[in-house]
Amino acid sequence: MVGGVSQSTSNALQRNASVWVWVLLGLFALVAGLAGGASRYDAIQIVPLRTFSALFLVAALYQLRAEAIKRERIVLALFGSLVLLIAIQLMPLPPEMWRHLPDCDAVFELDVVLGLGENWRPITFAPMRTWNALASLLVPGTALLLAIALRAPTRTLLRLIAALGAFNAFVGLLQIAGGASSVFYFYAVTNRGAPVGVFANENHAAVFAACSLLVVANLWLRAREAHGAAWERLVYPMAFLLILFTALVGGSRAGFAAAVGAIAVSIAMYVLAPRPRRRGRRSQKEPIQNWFDQHPRVVLAIPLILVSLIILAFFFLDRVPAFRDLLSGDSFEDLRWSLLPVIGEMLSHHWLIGTGFGSFEQAYHIYEPSELLMPYYVNQAHNDAAQFVVEGGLFAGLILAGVLMWIARCILRTSMGRLTNSTALFWSSIFAIVGVASVVDYPLRAPLFQVVMIWFLVALSQDSRGTKLA
Repeated sequence: MVGGVSQSTSNALQRNASVWVWVLLGLFALVAGLAGGASRYDAIQIVPLRTFSALFLVAALYQLRAEAIKRERIVLALFGSLVLLIAIQLMPLPPEMWRHLPDCDAVFELDVVLGLGENWRPITFAPMRTWNALASLLVPGTALLLAIALRAPTRTLLRLIAALGAFNAFVGLLQIAGGASSVFYFYAVTNRGAPVGVFANENHAAVFAACSLLVVANLWLRAREAHGAAWERLVYPMAFLLILFTALVGGSRAGFAAAVGAIAVSIAMYVLAPRPRRRGRRSQKEPIQNWFDQHPRVVLAIPLILVSLIILAFFFLDRVPAFRDLLSGDSFEDLRWSLLPVIGEMLSHHWLIGTGFGSFEQAYHIYEPSELLMPYYVNQAHNDAAQFVVEGGLFAGLILAGVLMWIARCILRTSMGRLTNSTALFWSSIFAIVGVASVVDYPLRAPLFQVVMIWFLVALSQDSRGTKLA
């Protein structure tokens, strides 16, 4: 009796803990989704986002334990290194030191003329922007500590990301229905007429849609392999089709390419996934689940048929221009290529210590050639990896290399462990999508994407260790 009571109490505590994890992480994900879709440093939404993040950070620190820190010490060390690097860039230096930094001699001469020759200045070209960059880490930092402190399992983190993807797609459908003047656009500066969802940039929304599709497909395969609840078998395909439909009917080249790529990878994941484990006796209480187990090919055929219907709708809804323009270029893409020599010159001068995080726009003006002058201004390099090194220098490059090496190591361990090649393909595809997008754009500048990426890293870390997924 005592043992029974004790077991019952333990189960109750575990359920309560699980509910607590879902409540905190779910609320934080909702806040990040509603206010974290813009990459601009001056977006008004970042004020409530960082405020609420600070409150969630207090809860995370209260729950944090030494064991949890040790378990994710590598991720914490990499993130902490970035925080430290930005802080160092804000430390004032004596004029004898900073005057010898690249492009600082003119500033020193001006200080002398104005009688300010004894001013101490930091490394960064734009101290206020760098302070903002440091403050921006509050959001992903909170996401990291929340996931670690609450010991959120892989499946919980992936479910939250899938929910964000479905919510983003639903908002995108409302935007399409309302037209360019829809009240469901969250930002004044955005791609009106496109299903950007909670994002300000349609390309960022497209990358997020591709990642969400793969997450949903992976969750369905995990549920299928482990004979998960019947609702999972039904909800995940519905979420997949919702996200896919929004990505296709938007008319964006990026959305179309992302959707097609996600479909191809999802099919490959299904092929590589192991067949569901046989159960000794089928349950009479779960007829839907038993039917799924008995007809795996039909289960695969249904989404393929629906995907085909969606593609047909894509053409009938006059979204063909997105397909025709997929391989065509435009002036903005030409600008991306034109920026590369300028970025290369900036790297050659600032490869050691960088210009300061958040300072790319100001530093770019020093190197901007006359032939690239235009009515619009360049505020990002549209190559996040290069911009990261320009702003952070050699040490930023080492942090980036450390992250990539750690990701590769975890994926390799995943493929060699008790998990499947399908899971390894999933993780490889997720980080490949984000990596390729970051070479031609800047999706990780959006706080929501930073949160999702942090949760991806924690989930990958758990998968690489073979942590229980339930």
